[in-house]
Amino acid sequence: MNEKYTLIEKRTIDELHGEVSLLKHNRTGAEILLIDNHNHNKTFSIGFKTPPEDSTGVAHIVEHSTLSGSRKYKTKEPFMDMVASSVQTFLNAMTYPDKTLYPISSRNEKDFNQLMDVYLDAVFYPAMKENPKIFYQEGWHPEIQEDRLVANGVVFNEMKGVYSDPNNRISDMIREKLHPTGTYSHDSGGNPKNIPELTYDAFLDFHSRYYHPSNSYILLAGDLDFDERLDYLNREYLSRFDSEDPDSAIQGHAFYDEAQEFQATYDLSEEEDPAGKNYFAFALTAKVDPTPEDLLLRNFFQELLIESENGLLKKPLQAAGIGEDVYSELSVTNTWDFAVVAYRAEENRYEEFKSIVTDTLARLADEGIDEDVLEATLEKFEFTVRRGGGSHADLISYIGALNTWLYGQSPLDGLELLPLLKKLREKIGTDYYQEKIREFFLEPTHRFFMNVAPEKGKQKKEEDALAAKQKADLAALSDEEKKDIENLVEALRAYQTAPDSAEAKATIPKLDLKDLADGITEIPRTVTETCGVTTTKNPLNTNGIVYTNLAFDMGHLSEEELAYASLLGEVFTKVATENYDEAALETEIFLSGGGFTFDTPVEETNDGYKPYFFISTGALPRQLERGYAVLDEILTKSRLTDANRLKTILEGLKADIANTLLQSGHLIVSNRVRTHFSESAYVDDIMNGLSFFDFVCDLVDEKDYDAAGKKLQRVAEKLFAKDRLTANLIAEEDDLPAAEKAIAPFLASFKDLGAEDYAVAFQPEKVREAFTLNSQVNYIAKGGNFKALNKAYSGDMAVLANVISNLYLHREIRAKGGAYGAGIRIAKSGNVATYSYRDPHVAQTIAAYDGMGDFLRALELSDRDLADMIIGVMNTFDPHMAPAAYGILDFKRFLNGTSKEELEALRNQALATTVEDLRGYGDMLDALMAEEQMVAMGSEAALKETNAFDRYESLNR
Repeated sequence: MNEKYTLIEKRTIDELHGEVSLLKHNRTGAEILLIDNHNHNKTFSIGFKTPPEDSTGVAHIVEHSTLSGSRKYKTKEPFMDMVASSVQTFLNAMTYPDKTLYPISSRNEKDFNQLMDVYLDAVFYPAMKENPKIFYQEGWHPEIQEDRLVANGVVFNEMKGVYSDPNNRISDMIREKLHPTGTYSHDSGGNPKNIPELTYDAFLDFHSRYYHPSNSYILLAGDLDFDERLDYLNREYLSRFDSEDPDSAIQGHAFYDEAQEFQATYDLSEEEDPAGKNYFAFALTAKVDPTPEDLLLRNFFQELLIESENGLLKKPLQAAGIGEDVYSELSVTNTWDFAVVAYRAEENRYEEFKSIVTDTLARLADEGIDEDVLEATLEKFEFTVRRGGGSHADLISYIGALNTWLYGQSPLDGLELLPLLKKLREKIGTDYYQEKIREFFLEPTHRFFMNVAPEKGKQKKEEDALAAKQKADLAALSDEEKKDIENLVEALRAYQTAPDSAEAKATIPKLDLKDLADGITEIPRTVTETCGVTTTKNPLNTNGIVYTNLAFDMGHLSEEELAYASLLGEVFTKVATENYDEAALETEIFLSGGGFTFDTPVEETNDGYKPYFFISTGALPRQLERGYAVLDEILTKSRLTDANRLKTILEGLKADIANTLLQSGHLIVSNRVRTHFSESAYVDDIMNGLSFFDFVCDLVDEKDYDAAGKKLQRVAEKLFAKDRLTANLIAEEDDLPAAEKAIAPFLASFKDLGAEDYAVAFQPEKVREAFTLNSQVNYIAKGGNFKALNKAYSGDMAVLANVISNLYLHREIRAKGGAYGAGIRIAKSGNVATYSYRDPHVAQTIAAYDGMGDFLRALELSDRDLADMIIGVMNTFDPHMAPAAYGILDFKRFLNGTSKEELEALRNQALATTVEDLRGYGDMLDALMAEEQMVAMGSEAALKETNAFDRYESLNR
């Protein structure tokens, strides 16, 4: 062990497949968590405890700004340089209510070491300390727009988007009422009303106070030379600091002596009917500084009470018809917070909501919980632990460790879950769970109920008041002050527009093409016929789990049937079957494996596309036969015509989709624009996009659930045909023979249908669509299909997308325009779609898209710059995944006919990209943008003001 560190604790943790150590740096007190598990995906993170003292978003703005240049790395945005030019598998930074994290990962050792150094230099020696323009760009700055003095900036606009989402506002209201004073009363992300109160000096003071090794929590994980990395960490960074007290304690507050009740309002557009649009909330704080067992129990009760489809609290609320959906929220802080929210409820049901919540919790404490339900929930948790954290398991472990580590407890205790699950299993049959319900849900006095009612035009009133204030603020400025602001903005624009110098670019660490791994990862596959069904098998390291994937080709279904097939995936497991009621079915599902997921992807092939109904499940070998039996029960014996249950499911589904619109707006618009010119995108939209949302909303509005159930039944009878099925098994090599034997009777049970493919009635349409909803920001996409221009896909188009996204759109739309993000997607199918995310502009963004061709024709890249752009797309052809996920990737390649040889050819084309190749795409992009295929989502006023759209549709349904 390196003498500069002291070993605090060390143990083998089975679920992490390795040895875990906690060290303390002797000079500074920095704490380092080592996970020695030989994971080829190496992970580093440095985190700081960063409790805010106001809602100016200073923690969030510092997080953005640290990555904009540093002592060693002199470009304006080393972070974006590394995004574009490394083979990183994760590169980001995250702000939490009381901590800020900077994680990276890479499979390439040289790349990993370079990224680690970029991040360490950024957090300890950021350029923002000498360059206020970084603060103005990433945080906020004043601008004069016509007759108003307004704020602009990346974080400012990001948080305007966050504050446009009613669900986020409800979450904030809950936090504010649970924590009326102290650290957690503030929004660490920033309230747009308060962000312009942040000064540059306060911004610098926050960094100086908290970004110190004595306040740091560091992770090193994977296949690393830990002694070498620890020596480097001490030599290059930690040894240059002395120990300090960062004064980063969390400020608490007094608890309520008795339960409280609150009333509040949220914004509703003028066009919407407020009836049935209330939110009801129940929230509490049970304790401060919860133990790992407390935290596991909170997740356990969340699943048991709410997140399970038959949640013991969710079910009675749904049975009473209170709200379209019920969801829960947990804190990620040092307090044990738990909230239950009923969404879109009738105003007059509030007292009933309170009674059901109170009475149900009291009944569970008095009568207990069915032991089979407890056992099934524990099986689900243990399966999740065994499955691991996916492709970024070590990062997930680090974030989980901070739930205890940040507050003075052992991070190792927070990582070791299997012993706690064993303890919980041993408590079944005792009064343990009843006592815990009393302890966490009934005895705490720091609790409240809240009724949040819709208020028509609330946001508009606030915007009008803000506009009046902005006019007054501008009028109050002297001519000299106005000139100072104009000069600031002009200097900022010049800074954003100026290219990085050759000297600055030379400071950015680079990979060379020779540093890249050769070729494409080999995924082992065998193909057999099992009871007449083509079956692919992947022998992979799955930690003893057998994964089964079933793909049913839906090419024989009509457009309406495809929509019902997608709905079928939402209904399965949520309705009773012939032999199980809803609760018993859910229990049986998790006693027989890890559950089922249903999806309706459209797989692009070299000669077209195929829509699939995809079923995925995982189980231990001993559970397989039982799992296939319950899946057969679901597919063939589900009570799909239960009108009352369909009503509940559809209302919840409508609410769930509506809640994702603002979070995923950039994906929604870029997918939607493809429907104008692509049949495969049109079909995907029917099953997964805005057309499916309209379909669900129409069913809810029509209320003819009997008819919907009958159509679901007919589609189910038509869908699951043996001659349209392809199967896949992913398991340890020794488990595959038994898995194939177990699945054979299940596959044999399907019958051939003999149906011919259906001809979808797709007609390309040139249209500029705008979708409106309550939002202070926008999402803009333009697109087209280059195959219509007689162009063929080539691997250099991956490099093209990287160049446009990171060298042009990022500069024009994010850096200069203040949007949170922007980019372009170019697919093998020929589909091209741009996107912007949380964008304050409309016309300016459209103009940026139209300027892509000019940018390319004038493109100048050195050999080094071009190599960076090429290296940055190598993961496109050979992505990093968890072992089991490689099997699913291979199965989809089998379905769509993509060979390893084809991928290697595309990769070689990308490696051979020239600047002249890239310039040659300028005319293609001009032609595509001239088609004026456009989709936007956002504020009705902002979208209509541009006169850029032919069609408007409200998403406030």
